[in-house]
Order: sequence, then structure tokens, then C-alpha cells
Amino acid sequence: MQKLVDNVVPEKQLREAQLRALKLMADTVGHTYGPMGGYSAYSRSTSSKSQTSVVCNYSKDGFTVLKNIQVDKPIEAMIREEIITICTQVIKTVGDGTTSATILAYNIFNSLLDLQNKGFPKRKIIKVFKELIKEASKEIESKGHKCTLDDIYNIAFTSLNGNEEMAKTIRDIYDKNGFDTFIDVSASNTPDTVIKVYGGMDYNCGYIDPCFINDPTTNSCVLNNPHVYLFHSPIDTPEMIDILKMIYIVEVDAPYRKINAEYQKTQNPNKIKTPWPNDILIICPFITRDANSYIDSLVTNFTNTPVEQRAKFCIVSGFKDENDIIDIKELTGGKTIKKYIDPEEKKRDEKEGLFPTAMNIKTFAGTTEKAVIDSTSMKIINPSKKYDEKGELSTFFNQYIDSLKAELAKYEETNQEVVLIGKLKRRINRLCGNMVDLFVGGIGTTDRMALSDSVEDAVLNCRSAAQDGVGYGANYEGLRVFNSMSSKYEEELKKVEDNKNASEDELLIAKIKAEVSDALLRSYVRLVELIYLPYTDDNEKDALKIVALSLANEDESLRKPFNIISEDFDDKVLTSIKTEPAILDSISRIMSILYDTNQFLLPSPQFNIYTMGDDKISINNTKQVENVTEPEVVEQKPESVPVSELINKD
Repeated sequence: MQKLVDNVVPEKQLREAQLRALKLMADTVGHTYGPMGGYSAYSRSTSSKSQTSVVCNYSKDGFTVLKNIQVDKPIEAMIREEIITICTQVIKTVGDGTTSATILAYNIFNSLLDLQNKGFPKRKIIKVFKELIKEASKEIESKGHKCTLDDIYNIAFTSLNGNEEMAKTIRDIYDKNGFDTFIDVSASNTPDTVIKVYGGMDYNCGYIDPCFINDPTTNSCVLNNPHVYLFHSPIDTPEMIDILKMIYIVEVDAPYRKINAEYQKTQNPNKIKTPWPNDILIICPFITRDANSYIDSLVTNFTNTPVEQRAKFCIVSGFKDENDIIDIKELTGGKTIKKYIDPEEKKRDEKEGLFPTAMNIKTFAGTTEKAVIDSTSMKIINPSKKYDEKGELSTFFNQYIDSLKAELAKYEETNQEVVLIGKLKRRINRLCGNMVDLFVGGIGTTDRMALSDSVEDAVLNCRSAAQDGVGYGANYEGLRVFNSMSSKYEEELKKVEDNKNASEDELLIAKIKAEVSDALLRSYVRLVELIYLPYTDDNEKDALKIVALSLANEDESLRKPFNIISEDFDDKVLTSIKTEPAILDSISRIMSILYDTNQFLLPSPQFNIYTMGDDKISINNTKQVENVTEPEVVEQKPESVPVSELINKD
């Protein structure tokens, strides 16, 4: 009988493809890992009418390397996108951690498959896995401490692999501008590093579509002195959609039509008297499907227009806290556009000029010196009511902040929820914060780009630490917690086994918790070991000794990571306390889906090279969990000799 060709990839071949892709990415970014990791050269081809050339750059940034990995098979391509999703979320939260997240994803996924092969039920494995990740993240965050200037220096110094000059530069920025400083990093056009300071606010909301990009070098929309329109309510009714259209027509379409008409008459751009349209920023909580037809036409119009000819216009949505929109309204001096349910209220506002019409719509706009928007964030720089004519903080701004601080004091006095207090603190910090442009200098373009990638990671890590607290770096917090959890659940298993009244289900769950916590510990041991392998000249036994010694002190509070730069177990290997939880949370979400997927449907049978006889792909040399032995010396006490001597001992 002739074999049926289909688009279905069964679980066995799916697992091989998943592991192959994860291993490729872990191995590739692993070459950049740690203080002694090396540069990766990556290239891109550029074409012109005359020739095609290849441009080469260098980077130690794991995310840059990850994005430049290309694969030619559909399942592997899907896994690549999932890992990039994990790392994007980690970067958005803490800035650093791409390499460790990628390696951990491979190690953990491999471990989960190994447990399934031992006969444990898949759904119970994944349930326990999620529970332990949450438990570990909570435990890690509890160990954080408040950030100091010395912490900022040490975090930057660690992240920059010992670049003392740049670490001092970052520390000085925080010293002069406070811990609520927002630093934006880019490569300088000169050998010198340049710092520019602005007053501004940063929000985790980006443009609704890339069509609004007007600066291709940064993939962002840059608006100078824009009119800022704020929708207090979602754009989800015909009336709200009409107001959005009206803003575009009045502020953008009508002026361009007049300019074009004048040009057609004179054929001389110097004789055009109509002023160019203002840059326009529209902010709203969200836009519903009802507005999609108009938004789609707008997007099509912008997409079909060359970047250099596009109107300076952007729509930003995704605001979940109405206080963010209120703050922008107050500091830009605008009015919010609201939705009307009560007809009488609408009539009153129409009489008082508080309802937008084509005649008064411009009176609703606030102003700011600059706005920079990308896919995930928006920066409002120097809003009009923050500073007075002398360039000092205005009386209005100081009174506004004082009222929020008084509200915060009341929250703390009445023991309000920690979440509410935290949100209000972040709100005050955002309003008070300075925006700093850090232009990283270097000998040449390649040098500047490579250094600016590393500096950006360091800056994001410092920002998270300043907001959320500080913990040990080098993936040590996860290693320490899972070491304790593994011992804890091993003890719990023994208790359940000794309990004659324990049910079979209780025994099974206890076994799975012991196995999963042990698998997570092993994954972390292998991860941290990779940091020290170059230091020990690739001697795995000596690298594992360092890992073991970092966990050896009986007093858990005295355990700390080994510092390759100082060659000592000091307190200087630091990072944001959110780093490990951000990595674990993202891995947990994606790995759970990948692990629970048991087949893959390709676009069509012609793509199915996974189950077609001679074309079948097999994974080669995949390192399995059991091939790496956990060090037996985890519980030993530290020896009072220099580590540089200890690792050379037999």
C-alpha cells in the first residue's frame, strides 16, 4: 500500500526537533556567557543597485546573538521564536539574562522529558514544575535588599565584565540624578562618551503598529514638540472613533492638503505659507475591533508612504492604570477626551467647550518637548508643566508631587496593601525621574556598537535593581534556592515513605516534587558551571568544585557566588533581585506549553521532512540530564585557602 503523506509530526519527531533547536540556541549563545565569554561575529548582507556586500559586527550580548541565529525548518523556527519571546520578556523586565534563560530552557526541557521517560504522569509533572517555580521566585525575591550606589557600581561592573570606567560612569549618573533615573543607551558618533540629561517619564506601552516608525535606525517614532491627545476611555464607540478621525483630519490631513495645493500652484516649496503640521501623539487605554477598519486604513496609508515622507504621528495604547493618563494630562496641560453615557452631561460639556469638535479640538492637546516611542515603551521628555521659565521644577509640579507623597504617607500609616503602596511609589518615581541619554564612545563603529550592547544590558539591570532591590548575580540566587528546595523535598519524600497511612497519590506527588526539584537543581548546577569552565581551563571537575564551595557554608545567609574578577567569594557579584524570577517565570510559561504539546501540524505535507523516510532528521550528540553528575561536595565546609589554589588541587 502506498504511504500516505501528511502534515502531521507525531510526538517522537516533535521532541527531537524541539531538543535540536533548543540545543543549537543554548550552545550558540553559551559562547558569550559569563565574564570570560567571548565575542560572536555576526553578519548581514546589504544590497544596492551596483553590488551586494556583507557587513560584520561583534557582540557579547546574548540576545543580539540569539536574534541572528537562522534555521531552515518549521518546528525549529517556531522554537526559535518562542525562545526570543522568553528573552524579550526577560530583557523588558531586567535587561540581562538572555544567555542563562536560553541555556536553562534547554536544560529544564530536557529534564522534564527525562522524568516523563521514567514513567511519571506528564500533567502532574508540569503542575509540580509550575508550583516549584512560583515557590522559588517568591523565595528569591524575599532575599533582595535596597539598592545603594555601591550596588549600582558592582552591578554595572559585573555586567560589563570588569569595565571599571563605564561602571563608574553609570554610578555617577545615578549619584547626580537619583535612583529614579532612566538611562537610554546608544552608540556615539565620536570616540567620546557623551551624557545628556532631560526631565521625563517612561511607560511600558508602545506604538500600535510599526508603520508609525520614523527613525529606522532605532525602530522608533520620535516626535518633537508634539500635540498630545489623551483618551480617558477606550476608543470603542462610533463617537470615539469619529473623534480620532477628527484629530487626524484637523491636525494632519487638512494641513497637508493645503500645503500640497500651494505647491501645485507655485511649484516652489519656498513659497508655501501654510505651516507644517504639528507632530501628533494619541494616547488611549486600548482600541477595540470596532475601530479596526479605520485603524487598518490609517496603517495602510502610513505603510505605503516612505519613512522620510510620513507624517509625524503615532498612536499608543495599552494603559491599564488610568492614573498614568491623568499624570500625562496634568503635566502636558491637556484635557482628557471622555466617553459619555449621560446625554445631559454631554450637553453641559458642549456648552462649556469640554466636548471636542472640529473647531475646538486643538484646545484638548497637551504639549511636551519630545516623545520617543518604540514597540514596548514610550518616553515623555520635558512635559510643558514640569519646568518653569528658568528651567527649574515648577510650583505646579512640586505641589502635584507633594499631594502624591502625602497620599503615600497615608497609605503607609494605615498599612494599605503592599501592591498599592508599590504602585504609588513607582508612579512618584516615574514623574520625578530624569531621562539620561548615554552615548557610548569608541575607536570605531564596530567597537562602539559592541560596547553599547553591553552597556544597555548593564543599565537595564541597574534600573531594575534600583526599583526592585538587589541580589546575587551569576544565577546564584536560583542555584541557592533550588539547592535548599531539593533537600527539602527529599526530606518530605522520606517522611511520606515512612508514613504507613499515606495514599498512593500523596506518595506519587512527593516523588515528583523530589524529582523535579532535583532536576531544577541539576539544571542550575550545569548552568553556573559554564561560567567557571573558562576560568578553570575547561576542567569540569574544578568548575564544579567552585559551584559546590559557593553552597558549602552551613549558614545559608553567608553563601555567595565566586567572583572571577577578584578571585574570591565576595559580595560584589550582584544583579537585580528580579533577574532570576523574570527568567524562571518566562521559562515556566513557554516550557509548559512546549512540554504539553504532543504533535505539530505543518502548513502542508510538503513541509514534512520530519517523518519522510530518508529525509527524517535525527538529533545528534544531545547531552542528556543523566550525563552530568551533581557534585558530591555540596555539603562540605569551605576551606581556608585561596580558591585559585583550591581548584588546582586533586
